[in-house]
Amino acid sequence: MRRAPGPGTPNVVADFERCADQWAQDGPCKTFGVVDALTHALAGTLDVAMEQEFLAKRQADIAYGIYAPWRGRGIAGRSVVLACRYLARHDLADEAVLRIDPDNNAATALAHRLGFHYHHTSVGPEGRLDWLIQAV
Repeated sequence: MRRAPGPGTPNVVADFERCADQWAQDGPCKTFGVVDALTHALAGTLDVAMEQEFLAKRQADIAYGIYAPWRGRGIAGRSVVLACRYLARHDLADEAVLRIDPDNNAATALAHRLGFHYHHTSVGPEGRLDWLIQAV
């Protein structure tokens, strides 16, 4: 799975400014903070991108990054489910796409548990990625 910007990202201020600008202008890319419900700590981020040149019409790319202390607790899966609900509720997409590094077995297994199905593999600037797709 590609990782969204987070703590330790060299240009974190620029990343957050870009995210705020997308929300302010109702742009096609939205970044969500993933928050631990018990501690209210930032546990990761999730990006939803629509209208990208690599996507088909009415597809949305979902990319998440859960910080190490919160992995293995179901937070990634819950985040993807909520992102799909957001897309459906706002009629932003018909399909959600997870583009996953083929070597990331945990992300691939999670995608399958959530009902995503393999569509194809692409090779581009981000490397080799398996596309898993699900209707929203």
